[in-house]
Amino acid sequence: MRKRWICLFTALMLLVGICGFRPMTSGAAPSAPVDLSKKCSITVIPVDLTIPEKTEYWEDMQTAHIVLELYKVAGAEKLAGYDTYTFQPEAPYGSLKISEYSDLQKLKAEDWEELAQEAAQIALEGSGTPLEPLREPEPVQGDGTTLGDLDAGLYLVVARDGDLDRAACVKRIQQQVTEENLPEGEPAQTAERLVTIANSARYEYAFTPQLIALPAKGEYEGEINTANPRPWVYGAEIYLKSGRAPRYGALEIIKTLRSYETVEGIIEPVTFVFRVVGRLDGEVVYDEVDSITFTEEGSSSTRLEGIPATAEVTVTEEYSGLSYTQTIPPNNGSVSDVIVADEVIEARFENVYDNHRTHGHGIKNQFVYNGEDQEWNWNADPEQESGSGQEQGGGQEAE
Repeated sequence: MRKRWICLFTALMLLVGICGFRPMTSGAAPSAPVDLSKKCSITVIPVDLTIPEKTEYWEDMQTAHIVLELYKVAGAEKLAGYDTYTFQPEAPYGSLKISEYSDLQKLKAEDWEELAQEAAQIALEGSGTPLEPLREPEPVQGDGTTLGDLDAGLYLVVARDGDLDRAACVKRIQQQVTEENLPEGEPAQTAERLVTIANSARYEYAFTPQLIALPAKGEYEGEINTANPRPWVYGAEIYLKSGRAPRYGALEIIKTLRSYETVEGIIEPVTFVFRVVGRLDGEVVYDEVDSITFTEEGSSSTRLEGIPATAEVTVTEEYSGLSYTQTIPPNNGSVSDVIVADEVIEARFENVYDNHRTHGHGIKNQFVYNGEDQEWNWNADPEQESGSGQEQGGGQEAE
């Protein structure tokens, strides 16, 4: 099932002086050189609530059990004679193209995206076995979760569902390539990206893994480089990069016919028609009609897929044949229930033959095109010879 993703994912970036990174404390005067002995920290904020439309987003997101995992990709070593440092990759990440902090600041956003994707693939998939994170997962807090006491280096931050196995949280989606990253005149494109997921009752949230270098320098006069007078920053705040898609469930209508009508020993099919209406927050989000046909007594069913999770659905037997009485629910009642994501709920109906000889059956409506009048004419006589350009539709009529 194709899902409609809400909130486009922004490109993964090194969060140094770029949107998303906020210094918490300078830790040094502008002229002080980098001090790699200082401990660093990352505070992760789930949603930027200064954006009004994010309020509802966060209200639902916090019903999911989201935890943060931290992976150390590389350590840091001072570069002699320069106010910068080099990265020393941890063993599993030796294939990553990382060297000096100063050089990495020159990468474009799409280059950082690819680098973060490579690091995430190593950490979360590896050679079939995910790596263990630096520490135990920590739950996301609304006002921010601080991952402190960190040595200088390069880190990968991953948000995922704490109720699922780590491997079950890894997913690949098609993400639209931003227009600024496309050559002029080229049509919009998509690229496969690794994300990690967390589920609320209604939505599936997907998070892009993020790379963070600490300590870092912020932007100065439109540029990011270690020669600018900005102080080195040892603590940072970042926002999770997330999107979400609706979750869906299914409904199975189970029909039992306790007794069946025959006319002089002739079996005539009888069709029962059901209407299913689903509402979310008072708004109709699903409206469908389905049917079940019987040629003998017994039970049969039909299944409807793709109903939005948490929708309250009402199932009504709209037509039950003129010779049948609905006994469950009694008094021609409906069945109501709430859709659960990735599950199938049931709606059960029962009918009996009421010994009334008036019966219902189906006929074929005929629509014959009158070329002279340029209109379609309806004829309900199934024995009439078909004309040129005839179409057929369905209908039901009592005899």
